[in-house]
Amino acid sequence: MKKEARIQAEKMFLKSGGKITNREIATAVKVNPLTVGRWKRDGNWEKKLLAARPTAKAAAGVVRKKAARDKAYSLYMEAGGNITNKDLAMRVGVSPATISKWKEQDEWIEKIDSVEVSVPEEVEAPVEEREVLDVSFGELTSPEHILQLNRKIEILLMREHLSAAEVADLAEAKSDLIDAVKVYLEISRELGEI
Repeated sequence: MKKEARIQAEKMFLKSGGKITNREIATAVKVNPLTVGRWKRDGNWEKKLLAARPTAKAAAGVVRKKAARDKAYSLYMEAGGNITNKDLAMRVGVSPATISKWKEQDEWIEKIDSVEVSVPEEVEAPVEEREVLDVSFGELTSPEHILQLNRKIEILLMREHLSAAEVADLAEAKSDLIDAVKVYLEISRELGEI
């Protein structure tokens, strides 16, 4: 009977996280509060309680780390990969080294390369980049080609982050647009339309 009472008392103590008094335990298992105190001391209940606490903290840490990892990945993908480990780390509350480890383990860089950037529905899809850049200079003077270049520039500018290649494409499209407008204006002046 006393062994069962002792086991039940220990379970009550551990379950409460040590926040139950000897008197409350004693009343529940029908023994003297001094007996509960002796059981605590002899059975190292405090040590067992401390050993159990890190496990609960570790479990909470795993959940928090999982949420941080998911958020970091989401931010990385939204930025198109154009965000530093330090910035990601500050946003999700971990170290830059942790971000680096996650990037490597989960192959974020490979995944970002395989994801196609979506264009908002209200914006028409741009003319293929190579198609715009391979058009002869004479063709670039038509109003349609000027509009295509403008659309391409507008779509690139709508993105929150641009890769180095996209910045180069943007600069080239702007340069092509300026050249096309100059040629178009020259031809229009020669024809007397302006």
